[in-house]
Amino acid sequence: MKLPTIALLTVATLSLGACASLMQTASISEAYKHYESKHYDRTLELIRQAESAEAVSAEMKAELTYLKAMTYEELGEGETANTLYEYLVQEHSNSQYGYMAVKKLNIN
Repeated sequence: MKLPTIALLTVATLSLGACASLMQTASISEAYKHYESKHYDRTLELIRQAESAEAVSAEMKAELTYLKAMTYEELGEGETANTLYEYLVQEHSNSQYGYMAVKKLNIN
C-alpha cells in the first residue's frame, strides 16, 4: 500500500471513532434533557443508544446506570430502580454514582 492510502485509512478510522464518541456524548446529553422534561420513555431510549456504543468506560456505564435508575424511579418502578442502585453499589462503589446510589437506597 502506498503511504497516502495508509494515511487516508488512518484518518478515516480516527474520524469514525471520534464520531461515535460524539454521538454517544450527544445521546447522554439528550437523555438528561428528556429526563428533566419528564419524557422518561425517550430518556430510556437515549440511554440504550449510549450504552450500545462500542466503547463505554466504567465511569460512563455508572453514569448511565444511575440515570436509568432515577428514570425507573420516576416511572414508579421502584424495584427496578433499587436493583440498579444495588448494582452501582456493588460494581461501582468507588465512583460518585456508587456513593449516590448508597444514599438513594438509604432513603428508599
